[in-house]
Amino acid sequence: MKLSTRGDYAVRALLELATEEDLDCMPLGDLAERTGIPRKYLEQILMRLRDARVVGAKRGAHGGYRLARPAAEITVGEVIRTMDGPLAPSLCASQTAHQPCPAYRCASEEACVMRALWLDVREAISGILDHTTFGDLAERERAQRAARSTAPFVGSYQI
Repeated sequence: MKLSTRGDYAVRALLELATEEDLDCMPLGDLAERTGIPRKYLEQILMRLRDARVVGAKRGAHGGYRLARPAAEITVGEVIRTMDGPLAPSLCASQTAHQPCPAYRCASEEACVMRALWLDVREAISGILDHTTFGDLAERERAQRAARSTAPFVGSYQI
């Protein structure tokens, strides 16, 4: 698995939408400004996420983007797969885009030591990303924001 800029930006954008889940919609410009993602690039990302039914869009003066489902139902793994493809570091270990193992020295894929390693790596990655929801991340983000806002100031610096 390689996390692309596109995948990273998609996670950032969805975290912002999840953190502000009470809003009906967030305008594209506001979302771009809050996340620091270039507007045109963010628009392409959101179109892909809309096609995958992860976000919804509303047109008009009060339009923008929102999560298509509750944040607790959208996993980071789903979003990374949508943007970057399989989580497996090798396609021979992928569940969604499997390709035969080149098993040069192995009689079969099941006997391939390297494939077994890549399966372990895939399981570790998916174990975290498929069990982390944007609801979880939004909760962490809100807690960190609250902690920052209550931290004492010394001079002009916040401790």
